[in-house]
Amino acid sequence: LIEVGDLEEIPELSEEEQEEDRDWIADYDLRKKQLQDLGLEDSKQKIAVIEQKKKIIESKSALKEEVDTILKARAEKKALEIFNEKIAGKIKKDSKISSEEIKELIVKASKGELEVEELKKILIEKLGISDEEVEAMISEATSKGKDVKKVLLKKILEETTTLSKDELNKVIQKVEKVATETNELLTKIGNATTAKEIRKILEEAGDISEEEIKSIVEKNEKVLAEEKSFLRETMAKLYARLQRDRRLNIEEAFCANIEGLLDHLLIEPTYFETNKYDIDAYVNAMNRSYQLMELILNDYQDIMLQLEGNADLRGTNDYNKALAERRWRTPSRVLVTLYTVQADIPVTGVSRGEECQLERLKDESESAWWTRNRRTDYMFKLR
Repeated sequence: LIEVGDLEEIPELSEEEQEEDRDWIADYDLRKKQLQDLGLEDSKQKIAVIEQKKKIIESKSALKEEVDTILKARAEKKALEIFNEKIAGKIKKDSKISSEEIKELIVKASKGELEVEELKKILIEKLGISDEEVEAMISEATSKGKDVKKVLLKKILEETTTLSKDELNKVIQKVEKVATETNELLTKIGNATTAKEIRKILEEAGDISEEEIKSIVEKNEKVLAEEKSFLRETMAKLYARLQRDRRLNIEEAFCANIEGLLDHLLIEPTYFETNKYDIDAYVNAMNRSYQLMELILNDYQDIMLQLEGNADLRGTNDYNKALAERRWRTPSRVLVTLYTVQADIPVTGVSRGEECQLERLKDESESAWWTRNRRTDYMFKLR
């Protein structure tokens, strides 16, 4: 046991040492205040930039609605062709639902607007099939990995038409093809980065008038111009910040001030399911973001892209560190594969593990908070 009296007496600080400590504390306090002020300044600037982005989002949303309307009209036209050619002459005389109701189902299915509950209601309330039988059909379809809506629609057509099994399968396949085409066209147009590309997509799709194509292309050109202008202006602001932070020697904070960052407004984070690090659902969005940013980044030769993997608080620290490592490496490989970006814009990465949690919002569920923290951030740095 060590007695306090056995310890060496701590000498008093000299006047010079006390002065040195006072200077260090004053410098720390000044630096801390400076960082707080810069954080507030950055957050205010981000609020203004977010307002600009909202206008872009509104323009894109309005354009998407118009495209959606045109493509749904195309799907309806194709659905009516299917109905008239394959179904209209084969409806049972004693069918418990009318020809118009069957036609409406085919149209809704082709537009991707048919719901399981609607189909269940028709089977049970109009066709007299028991709840147990319908639920058994759903359970069997689910266990076999089949599309439940497809199975239920096929059952309705079996009950109301004289179509053979082969004819039924062909009708369902045609309807599914139209619905799939519609979704794929929406995705392709949403990810396109030039008006020329959009025109090509619409012309190849067919059954869309030149007037409709021209309207979409012209509006898309305007939206793309607004978006590119926003990205260019925001990148200029972000670059000015990077230079400022390097000048003040404050650029290497382990956890960035997310509330004030502009990086997320240039390339949105990639989010992950629990324990996952695959990004299949994000590849198209990543591709589009990088295509739009590529020319802008050519103006900043001293910029590099740093991917930062994050995890929520569940799991051990070591596990989360390793998972976050995979979360930045996976999108990094995609970028390098798509663009061979290492040659022009260096891509690096770091695992933040569970260390850089976003602050939980008021009234935010724990699950939603975890989701926001399972992400990869795309951060711009000076080389």
